Amino acid sequence: MKKFLVRLLKGITFTIALLAVLVFAIYSIAWFTFTKRAEVYIDALWQNKAYVITGEKPNLTGYPLVPNASFAGSIEEPDGFIFSTPELNFTGFPAGLQAQTLEAPQGFRLSSKYLEKNINLEYAFLRFVPPAHVPASTRRADIAEWQKKDRPIYIEKIILQSGAVYAHGSGTLALDENLQISGNITARVVGMEELFNDIAEEKGEKTIAIARSFFNMLSQVDEKTGEKYFETELKIQNRAIYFGPMRISGLPEIKWD
Repeated sequence: MKKFLVRLLKGITFTIALLAVLVFAIYSIAWFTFTKRAEVYIDALWQNKAYVITGEKPNLTGYPLVPNASFAGSIEEPDGFIFSTPELNFTGFPAGLQAQTLEAPQGFRLSSKYLEKNINLEYAFLRFVPPAHVPASTRRADIAEWQKKDRPIYIEKIILQSGAVYAHGSGTLALDENLQISGNITARVVGMEELFNDIAEEKGEKTIAIARSFFNMLSQVDEKTGEKYFETELKIQNRAIYFGPMRISGLPEIKWD
């Protein structure tokens, strides 16, 4: 009986060890498959002469933990949008339906002829879940087919900070019937009162009187922190960005191959 129990215990231990090795092997294959696939897209961007890029090409590392990559520099796309940051960090498995994060701990700058004013942020964070599939190519027909069948990008959490103003929210991003970016993000904004006070001190109360009155009508008070806040929607539609009812910027047309 004792020998039987010893053999049984050895058999169970061997089976568990074999399963552990098998699971780790499958995980390793998936890890390198996902990262190599993502690096193909990164390589294609770096080799595209239409983009002007400064900074080293990011590489996905971190095995056997969650993949991560970092970038510092600027990217200028053909229509003149320039994105620059001293640090942009990516974490997550670059695959469909997997939560992934982008964080700019020192913020970023976005400039373009389409923006009425350059965007300068001191901090930015984005956690999103992409759809299950990516388009077969950037050809218009493949993009249109993907747009009809797949779901939008879900933004689980977005945080933006500029000075005293801090906003956080969630929403979706997709392509509309014209294959242009569309989006709807519900956000809570705090710190507007401090911003108004700073502007009033510099330029006078009259310059922000209407805006302050509008804010006071919409604002609420957080019972836990005592901070004033208001909730609004950030929409992207018809090649424009809207903050509530106010249009704050235009967007260039995306021209697919």
